[in-house]
Parts: sequence; structure tokens; C-alpha cells
Amino acid sequence: MFKKQAKRPVILFFGQISKLCWVGLVGLVVILGAFGLYVMNTEPPAYFSVQSSLPVNASVDPSIQFEVETVLQDVSGENYFVNYRLKRDQFRQETKAMLSELLNSTVDKSKEKAQEQWLELSSKMHQEGEVENLLKIKGFQDVVADVSQDNITVIVYAPSLTANEVKIIQETVVRVTKVRLDKITISARK
Repeated sequence: MFKKQAKRPVILFFGQISKLCWVGLVGLVVILGAFGLYVMNTEPPAYFSVQSSLPVNASVDPSIQFEVETVLQDVSGENYFVNYRLKRDQFRQETKAMLSELLNSTVDKSKEKAQEQWLELSSKMHQEGEVENLLKIKGFQDVVADVSQDNITVIVYAPSLTANEVKIIQETVVRVTKVRLDKITISARK
């Protein structure tokens, strides 16, 4: 009447083992995740002091001689171009800081004016950078450009400029800024 229950085939037995492996793997991931959270919460966070330097309690060896040298700003040669860019960038950062405060203003008129000035500054920076980079690509050692509403000034690191070099500078500036030639001032500085 009742037939003897047949033995399970081998294939089903391996199917059970793979389920056990998956359950074990998931359990291991959960345990490792919990351990990781525990370690992260018990480890004190890194602390960086606001103090820019730490006091040193070491005594100074009297045999060590100190000399103080005052370096004056060099406004000639390549340093002129570096200093010019540094001052220009500093001024622009200050201008952007003031404009960003106005952009967050609740007064619509102030906000619109700040947006216009921000766009003008961005356009000016883009044009100056493009003129400077194009002229460097064309073989000039160093260049600074100053784009304003009334005129554009280009200063080139060179003892003097040939007529061909002036023409190259003028064509580049006109192509980038779309201004008339009489609005462009070009100087050489060594």
C-alpha cells in the first residue's frame, strides 16, 4: 500500500548546500558590517586644531646664528608678470566675495545688479585668459592682458616688439574680444 519513500537524488542534496553557502555568506557580511560600524563609532575622530602652529618649548642653541633678509618686491622682468597676476587674482577674489553676498540678497534690484557684474567679471576673466594663452602659444614668453569696458591693455615680456609681433597681438585681441584696434594698448616690458 504505502510505497517506501524514495531516496533524494544527489542533485537536490547539492542544491541544499548552495543555499547553506549563500546563507552563511550573507551572515558573514552582516557580522563584518556590524563590526565595522562598531569600530567606526568607538574610534575617536581626527582632531585638527584651529591653531596654525604649535608652541615649541625647545631652547635655542647660542651657536646658531640667525640672519634676517628683507626681500623687496621686484617689479621688473618675469616677476612683474607673476606679481601682476597675484594682485589681479586677489582683487577678483575680493570682488567675488562682495558680489556673492549681494547675490544672496533679498532685494531683487541688488541681486540683478550683482548678477550682471558677476557675468561681466566672468566674461572679462575668460577673455583675458584666452588672450594670454593664445599669445603664449604663438611664441611670446609671458603676457598679461587687462580687459576693461573702455580699452584692452596687453603687456608682453620682451625688450621690444616688431611690427609683425604687434600685428599678431592685435589680431589675437580683436578675434577674442571683438574690439576695434584703437581700443588696444600694447606694451613691451623686460
